[in-house]
Formats: sequence, C-alpha cells, structure tokens
Amino acid sequence: MLDTQKKTPKIILRQVVGWVLVLPLLASFARLPFPLGLLLEIGVIAASAYGVSLAWRHASRRVAVLALIITLLNIISAFMLSTASALKALYIISWLYWYPYYADWVYWNF
Repeated sequence: MLDTQKKTPKIILRQVVGWVLVLPLLASFARLPFPLGLLLEIGVIAASAYGVSLAWRHASRRVAVLALIITLLNIISAFMLSTASALKALYIISWLYWYPYYADWVYWNF
C-alpha cells in the first residue's frame, strides 16, 4: 500500500521549487543568440525534468504531481512563447491583455 500521508522535508521542497520554478524563470531573462538560446531552453527543460524526478523520489505525491504539471507548462510555454518558464509566459500573456487598459488609464489620468 502506498503511503499517501508522507511529509515532504523542507530542503527537498526548496530544491524542487528551485529546479522547477526558479531556474527556468532566471534563465528566461537571459537573451542569447539562436543556437545558445535554444541550448539554454533545452537545458532548462532538462533541469525541470530533474526536479520532477527528484520530487518523485523524495517528496510527497502532491509535490511530485505539481512539479510535473509545472514542468509540462514549462515545455508548452517553451514551444508556444519561446520562453522556458511558465511564470514568464503568464507575465507575457497578462501584459498583452492588460497593456491597452493600463495605457488608457495612464493617458487619461496624468
């Protein structure tokens, strides 16, 4: 029987968050030319997959599933928006939707 009530140690949780969320976000701010940028994205996706494998080995099931979902979102955002971070993809999408309203507000209020 699987132990579903296993607690995740804080050090493992920090490592998983670092590999899956923080490293892709930091790497997405680097602007490199074509072959180097593509290699960086592939490396970030591989690091995120390492974070998922680390979570499956040492963390609880919830943390592992969440890490897997975020890694899949990182892969989707790498192909759709050319950024290997789901957080930066959310920022880009929200900026595209909210910029006209923000620009109107600034124009009419200042």
